Amino acid sequence: MELRYENEHFERTDRAAIRTYQWDKLKELLPRVSATNAFYAEGWRAAGVDLARVKSLDDFSRQIPMFEKKDYVDDQNRHPPFGKRLEQSVSSGEQIEIYTTSGTSGQGVEVHAQTMRELKEMQSMYRYMFRWSGIERGDHIFFTLPVTMLGGGRIEYQGALGYGLTTYTVGNDSAQRKLDLLKRFRPSAMFGSTSYFGHLAALATDPDDLSSVDVLLAGLEGTGFSYLEQLEEMWLAKVHDRFGCTQLKSDFMFTCEHGIGSAARPGMLHNLDPYIFMEVIDPATGAQVADGEFGELVFTSLYHADNPVIRCRVRDGGVYRDGSYCACGRPFGGIEVASVARTDDVKKVKGVNIFPQAVDDTMYSLSLVDEYEILLTSNTELSDVATVRVMTKHAIGGEEQASFCQAVREGLRDTTGIQFDCELVDSLERSEYKVRRWKDERIAREKPQN
Repeated sequence: MELRYENEHFERTDRAAIRTYQWDKLKELLPRVSATNAFYAEGWRAAGVDLARVKSLDDFSRQIPMFEKKDYVDDQNRHPPFGKRLEQSVSSGEQIEIYTTSGTSGQGVEVHAQTMRELKEMQSMYRYMFRWSGIERGDHIFFTLPVTMLGGGRIEYQGALGYGLTTYTVGNDSAQRKLDLLKRFRPSAMFGSTSYFGHLAALATDPDDLSSVDVLLAGLEGTGFSYLEQLEEMWLAKVHDRFGCTQLKSDFMFTCEHGIGSAARPGMLHNLDPYIFMEVIDPATGAQVADGEFGELVFTSLYHADNPVIRCRVRDGGVYRDGSYCACGRPFGGIEVASVARTDDVKKVKGVNIFPQAVDDTMYSLSLVDEYEILLTSNTELSDVATVRVMTKHAIGGEEQASFCQAVREGLRDTTGIQFDCELVDSLERSEYKVRRWKDERIAREKPQN
């Protein structure tokens, strides 16, 4: 397979050279952040950090505290609207870009920013993804994500402009309108959320309407490997996955020329190590996990000097892979494809801990499944009732309905160890952003009085 390098200096060096480069960047960044950013300076001081004692990447991981969503939101609430974290950048008089998160976690909306210097570095990262996926400058690409104040959608669009793509911002149009425009303009690539690509393919009445698309740039949400395989079959296109977060104002992990791989050996999301220092840690010890182990993701931007992001805990986890895992030979570490999951999103149902991604993989191993949701309710004895509501790709009836629901129930029982009810529905709510498949409407049990 021919490899398409964006920067041969980094992509063909060794792991030791990458780590030396990362530490050199951090040595410059940390004193500057301490002197100019009150949010980090105060947080480090409260944690007893002495930067003079931080003399290596290992020291950095051991001694510098992590920050996360609740810390950013608390800072904004105490010092509205931007918080001390963005104070220097906002007051500098320079042009900046402002992004928000959706606030769907219930903790509130985060505000993030970057200067034009940082935005140019962000655009240079997207060049890796486009190059690796075989997309050339000038190619036509559809963006199914709306372009709004949210980071998701706007950031990817800015990345595409920096690379030199011909863009179609169809994210605010209806699904049917997107398909009409797809048939008319016939782009060679699509950029959007993983689940929404499945929705569009299911709505298409003529497979030829999808035939111009060679590359699907998926991401924005975790999913099982079987769903990615289904996308390639439905679109007859190659799926390339990505990972990023609004806190870092970019995607920064991408699949290379080998794509998603196979179920027996999933591909790899390569972290762009020259830009982002990634840790995959055991949350109990804070230590880096070994190759092939699941850990929690912690990120530090090596280029955000104006709006720093230092040891950001995003509450996502994944199976860590050393660069040697992938046949492409690049030295970048990363995460195994289809292993990313929320570390704070384990569902306890009938006393059993269930990982939503395991359910996702089971459901999309069934070729009839278009979309599904899990509804958790309580019966009259306040016991948990789990119902899977399924929208199929085409109408089924009679014996086929019964056999399909039986397959769903058996598959979920084998995966989770508990019994699900199965209900077929005509439609389910769709989102261009991250899909929310679990609804918890259980009655809270009152704790016994002492």
